[in-house]
Amino acid sequence: MKKISIVLCILCFLCEITHAQSLKDLFLKMPQEVCPVLSEYNRLEIVDNQKNGKTMQTRNLFRTFSKMEELTDDYAHLVISKNSEKEMKMLTKNDGTRIIMVISTIFCDETPDSSVAFYSTDWKPLPTHDYYTLPPIDNFRRVTIDKNTGQLIVSTTNAPLMLNIDGSNQPKEPYTLTNTFHWSTEENRFILDN
Repeated sequence: MKKISIVLCILCFLCEITHAQSLKDLFLKMPQEVCPVLSEYNRLEIVDNQKNGKTMQTRNLFRTFSKMEELTDDYAHLVISKNSEKEMKMLTKNDGTRIIMVISTIFCDETPDSSVAFYSTDWKPLPTHDYYTLPPIDNFRRVTIDKNTGQLIVSTTNAPLMLNIDGSNQPKEPYTLTNTFHWSTEENRFILDN
């Protein structure tokens, strides 16, 4: 009987450790520096709303609404405002260590600009270059000057590595946008051509 009790206690302890490692629990313990607009109360309200089957939203510190689009044990998609969102994914390294990847996206004129950060499960920042290497900017943006017209030409190509969290929806062909500017002596700067 004692052996069964000890085994049950060990199993309960291991289950508690595993449960504490879920992204839901880590979201509640997340330091405010990772998402300054959400207080501890806001994060708790989002998780409570999910438990009660309600819309997972809260009035953030800017007095606007933030909404959790998806929250599972290993993934979270949080819309902070109409111009910003965060995605969090629990990853497991080859040695079994679990880390958290946080993708922060800001939309400027509907164009997303994202940054990636990695954290340990106790929210200590990890060096990003250990997990993700950025390609050179020339892979995405080229700036040239037409020698004949003196126009500045800026071409931006979407990154072929910008995928959904599961690696799907890779663009079949790169999307390229080219803007041409001419020099305005009146304003002493380049002006976008129409």
